[in-house]
Amino acid sequence: MKRLVLCVAILASVLALAALADPQALTAALLSLSAGSVFALLGVLLLNELLKGFRWAFYLRAAKLEIRVIDGLTSYLAAQAATAIPGGSVLSARLVEEHARGRVRMRQAAPGLVVQMLGDILAVSSLAVVAILLTHQRAIQFLIPALATIAAFAAIVIFRSERPARWLLRAMGRRRLTRRFVPTEEDFRAHLKRMLRSRVLTGGTLFSIGTTLLSVSILFILVNGLTARGLAFIEGVYVHSFSMLAHFLIPTPGGIGASDASLAGMLNYIGIGLGRATFIALTYRSVGILFRTAIGLLTLLACYPSVLIEVRGGELRAPAPAAAPRIAVRGPSRIGALSEVAPPASEGLAVAGED
Repeated sequence: MKRLVLCVAILASVLALAALADPQALTAALLSLSAGSVFALLGVLLLNELLKGFRWAFYLRAAKLEIRVIDGLTSYLAAQAATAIPGGSVLSARLVEEHARGRVRMRQAAPGLVVQMLGDILAVSSLAVVAILLTHQRAIQFLIPALATIAAFAAIVIFRSERPARWLLRAMGRRRLTRRFVPTEEDFRAHLKRMLRSRVLTGGTLFSIGTTLLSVSILFILVNGLTARGLAFIEGVYVHSFSMLAHFLIPTPGGIGASDASLAGMLNYIGIGLGRATFIALTYRSVGILFRTAIGLLTLLACYPSVLIEVRGGELRAPAPAAAPRIAVRGPSRIGALSEVAPPASEGLAVAGED
C-alpha cells in the first residue's frame, strides 16, 4: 500500500510538472542563452541540489539517527522526484527508512523538515538585511525580515518549551481517536528538540545561506543572459530574499503564485520591465522544477527501485508433508479416540536385489 501511495505521488508530480513548467518560456530562454551560460546554469543547479542534500544529511546526523551522510544525500535527491507537488519534501523523510532497516522511522526524520524551514527563514532574513543596507533601500523594508525572524524564534521557543508539549499530549490522550498517536508525537518531539540546539541551528542556517546564494546565482545567470539591463549580484540577493520572504509569510502550496508574483514584482521594482520580469520568473521556476524532478527520478530509479517495485527475495519453501490420515474407531459402546493408521508392515523396507 505504501508503494502504491509513493507511485501515485510521483506520477502526480510528473503531471504537475507538465502543468507548472512553461515549455515555451523555457525553450525560448535556453535558446537565448549562450552555450557557456547554459553549462554554468546546469553546474550551479547541480551544486545547489548537492548542498541541499548535505544539509539534509547534517540534520539527520544532528538528530542522532543511524544513517550515513551519503544515504542522507541520496534520500534528499530522490525525493526531488515529487518536488512539483505540495508536500513532496516529505518523501525525503520516508526514504530514510530504506537505509536504516527498521532502526529509524519516518517520524524521527521528519523534524528535519521543520528545522530546515526555520533555518531557511533565518538565512533569508539575514541576507535581506545585508541587501537592504548595500543597495540603499528605504528603512521601512527592514520590517519584513524582522517580522520573519521574530516568527522563527517564536516557533523555536514554542517547540523547545515543555508546557505546550504536555498540553498537546494530554489533549491527545483524552480522545480515543488520537490516543494511539501519543507515542509517535513524543518520539517526533524528542528528535525535534535535538535538532533545535544552537549549534545545529547555526550550522543549518549557514547551509541555507549557501543554498540561497546559489539560487541567487541561478537568477543572476538568467537575468544577465535575457536582459540588456543585467543584474548585479547584490541586487539578485535583494530580489531573491524578498521573494522568498513573501513565500514564507504568504504560504501557498509549493510556493506557486506567491513566489512567482513576488519575484516578477521585485525584478520590476529594480528596473526590469514587467513583461520581461514575468518571463524571467516563469523561466526560473520552470528550470528549477524540471532539473529537480529529473535528478530526483534518476536517483530514485538508481538507488531506490524497491520503493517503486516490491522485490521479494529468498528461495521457495518446500511444501509441508501431508499429515497421516486419521480415522475414528468405533468401539462396541462408544467412539474411540482418533488414532493414526499404522503404515503397512512392508512400507519402507528395502526390496531384495533393488538398488
